[in-house]
Amino acid sequence: MTGNCSQSVSPTWNLTGEPRGGAIVYRIALWYPDRVTHVFAICTPYTPPSKDYVPMETIVKSGRLPNFGYQLHLASGEVEERIKSREQIKMFLNCLFGGIGTNGERGFYVQEGLRFDELPILKPTKLIDEATLEYYADRYKTHGMHGTLNWYRNREQNYKDELDLDKKTIDIPVLYIQATRDQALPPAMSEGMEKYIPNLTRKSVEASHWALWEAPQQVNDLIEEWLKKVNASQAML
Repeated sequence: MTGNCSQSVSPTWNLTGEPRGGAIVYRIALWYPDRVTHVFAICTPYTPPSKDYVPMETIVKSGRLPNFGYQLHLASGEVEERIKSREQIKMFLNCLFGGIGTNGERGFYVQEGLRFDELPILKPTKLIDEATLEYYADRYKTHGMHGTLNWYRNREQNYKDELDLDKKTIDIPVLYIQATRDQALPPAMSEGMEKYIPNLTRKSVEASHWALWEAPQQVNDLIEEWLKKVNASQAML
């Protein structure tokens, strides 16, 4: 599971989603509606299950979601074939966490994925410290990236599993915090969420895809404020 989940002492859960895990968090709320009390997701908008499967290549090339082009690259197999050594993995992670070159080079673009030749010229990211980067470089060197990148190859199987879902709505309180500068998950993708989440609260922070790193205090304040209101409202029932 790629999201952050905090399990309470009781058999019900309060689930939290960060950029990589928000989609999974919403699905847990659908699969186990009697065990989830609240959901909050950062950056990731809700997308309901569908009765029709559309390949990601069609979605991207049709112009529907060109910002998901990077998913085609991550699913292609090229990334794990070319990013193998510990130093390459470290450069890859530095790139994903916002490392920028002297002339604005980024090495990763949502429409196309990685630009391998730009990885070595990126300056250290300001989002995570060197010790954290070293730690994850060690872990990926040991286990490789194939398993992680399989998330982008599993869409059709996820779709098949979701055909058994009885409902598409999430009827518990949900907080969605959008990042105003998120290129991978732009705010426009959240339009219409209220149709599937009746008890939805929207908030936003001035940040990119890495809102939890760029605006941690603001995000935490929004979550705390929302939880207090939700708990106070439920206490009155």
